[in-house]
Amino acid sequence: MHERIVPNYRLYREKSGESEDFWLHSETLPLRTRLHNWEISLHRHEALFQIFLLEAGEGELLGARERVAFAARAAIYIAPGQAHGFRFSRDADGLVLTVLADRLPAIRAADPAIATYLANAQVTRLRDEVTAGPMISALAAQIHEELHGAGPGSDMLLDAMVTELVLRLARAGAQASHVSDRDTGRQRDRQRIHALISLLAAHCREHRPVRFYADRLGLSPAHLNRLARRETGASVQELASQHLIRAARRDLVFTPTPVQAIAYSLGFQDPAYFNRFFKRQTGMTPGVFRRKEREKFAG
Repeated sequence: MHERIVPNYRLYREKSGESEDFWLHSETLPLRTRLHNWEISLHRHEALFQIFLLEAGEGELLGARERVAFAARAAIYIAPGQAHGFRFSRDADGLVLTVLADRLPAIRAADPAIATYLANAQVTRLRDEVTAGPMISALAAQIHEELHGAGPGSDMLLDAMVTELVLRLARAGAQASHVSDRDTGRQRDRQRIHALISLLAAHCREHRPVRFYADRLGLSPAHLNRLARRETGASVQELASQHLIRAARRDLVFTPTPVQAIAYSLGFQDPAYFNRFFKRQTGMTPGVFRRKEREKFAG
């Protein structure tokens, strides 16, 4: 039997029309679903993730192999590249946020439980007693208003607001999952990844090999890498690189320290290699990144 071919769309529309610098889109849930008789067929977005905030109504999340029912109030997170579709009741209402997936790696690196939540599609009930439901709904509404208002500094503010929304939603989902999680083996693995993140924060500037961290945690390097990929979506070295890039970005934006001195402070013996490393991770050299970010502040 042939597997069903799932189409890949750039955005949640037949014709996107976004500009080259598109990274965020927001619209009301009925705006598109009403046109399709409240059903969205199975599809995927390789370079995007989505958050549906359902404030009224109910429906089903359709996956490649399963269906998950949901009802207001709820948040539905769709990971990049994940096949999904929907059936909504005709009274369904809420917001749909679509975001470029390049925002996710730094958010995933914040915490293993956050990374686990963001690895797959999730339906999270926004119950007041378990989650920050009102805060999440209000933040999504603020993002929608800010995006369509386009005030001064809007892009930077939206970047921070979207990061907060994803973190708060993932935290709420992780907390709800933790309440019902009886898998002690998985809990132990998550504790190990928590410990790994702490070790990386302390030693990433030393450019230690994977074995250094594995020995500290009493695991083999291969086992530790498997755990890291499963829980965070990244290898140990990739996580270390993410720590270094975050530190480099902070220093480039908020200090007058020369690029060469920043390279040495991050443990790079060769500033030229640091330049290549930074460009490989971000798409631009440290100097270009610093200039562009400072231009944003100046504007």
